[in-house]
Amino acid sequence: MKFITPARLKELIDKKESIQIIDTREPEKYATAHIPGAISIPQLELPGRMNEVEVDKTVIIYCLYGVKSEMVYIYLKDKLKIKNLFILEGGAYHYATEIDPSLDV
Repeated sequence: MKFITPARLKELIDKKESIQIIDTREPEKYATAHIPGAISIPQLELPGRMNEVEVDKTVIIYCLYGVKSEMVYIYLKDKLKIKNLFILEGGAYHYATEIDPSLDV
């Protein structure tokens, strides 16, 4: 598994790199707060929404703490063979703590 730090993700966002950020938490959690630019694909909806994953980009997935993202990572690697797939270290919680305290995760 490959991981990306909140600081590195922020750099990619600021540089407007070609990335896709996927929030795998429940829709109500996404609606409350999410990382800028992230799309919502809850973990349980992923099998039916695989067509929304942009395999040609660097894909970064996150949940609240980064633990549940490991199952999503394995699933996406197996099904879509994404080369540049990363889990956000510490999930939305660490991003909020280290980068954007205004996110109410």
